[in-house]
Amino acid sequence: MISSYNKPATTISEQIILLKRRGLLIENVTLAEEYLTHVGFFRLADFWQVLQRDTTNNIFIKGTKFNSVVELYNFDRGLRLLLLDAIERIEISLRASITDTMSLAYGGQWYSDPRNAEDVDRFNDNMDFIKSELERNTEEFLTIHTRRYGTAEYPPAWKIVQVLSFGTLSKLYRNIARKLPEKKIIAIKFGLPTYVWLDNWLMVVSALRNHCAHHNRLCYRWFVFIPKELTKANNYWIKKYPEGLGKRYLYTQLCTVKYLLDRCGYNDFSERLKYLIEKSPNVPLQKMGFLPGWENEDLWK
Repeated sequence: MISSYNKPATTISEQIILLKRRGLLIENVTLAEEYLTHVGFFRLADFWQVLQRDTTNNIFIKGTKFNSVVELYNFDRGLRLLLLDAIERIEISLRASITDTMSLAYGGQWYSDPRNAEDVDRFNDNMDFIKSELERNTEEFLTIHTRRYGTAEYPPAWKIVQVLSFGTLSKLYRNIARKLPEKKIIAIKFGLPTYVWLDNWLMVVSALRNHCAHHNRLCYRWFVFIPKELTKANNYWIKKYPEGLGKRYLYTQLCTVKYLLDRCGYNDFSERLKYLIEKSPNVPLQKMGFLPGWENEDLWK
């Protein structure tokens, strides 16, 4: 039965009283006031719910401290920043790989030719977005291109991809016709057997990037898109892969990002992740799908 929402707004002091009543130990009131003021009660609630024994009545596990909430919040924030940095490198590498491979084979306007597309409807959707982006985008290189060459033809792919989001870029790749050998060539550049894996993994990384960009909690999240399991890898990978629902947690997402990132050149993703984990010893990794001994896998060494 649907009921009316009648919870009133509360002051910071009232929020602290409420949290104490629910069993949260607040040893540093100033710290609590700071986080409740600058982060907010509702946003922090997304993190402290995993520290409650009764989420219906919001009762905390005995002995839970506000410092534990802060530790989890900062760990999650660090993860998002780490992933945004990594995904940026993957995105830029993907732009270059798609542009170079497809343009050398089919010319700079390959993306505007429906013969290179797998699905006409998806092709039309992609072109509608590209047209919209061209109309609203004020990047200097596009303005100069239009002034110099007009609008009778689309700009070449190496200019267009610079203004496409990761999501649109991944859709553009997914709709490259499967009959074209270049689609597999691009996948192989990222260490994957065929386009089937890269299609899936780009969808996974695009959704993960959106979570990071919108500041969504990553810890303990149940992800909708599952990375297609890589049974035979051309580069360092993992021997133990989570089973069942474990595939839907953060660990497999991190493995996917790390594997793709390794194909983009030197990176210190493993070191930075391990350092972040060391700074947060009370955050239970197993609830995010991490398996015992994960740090000794070839992928993470």
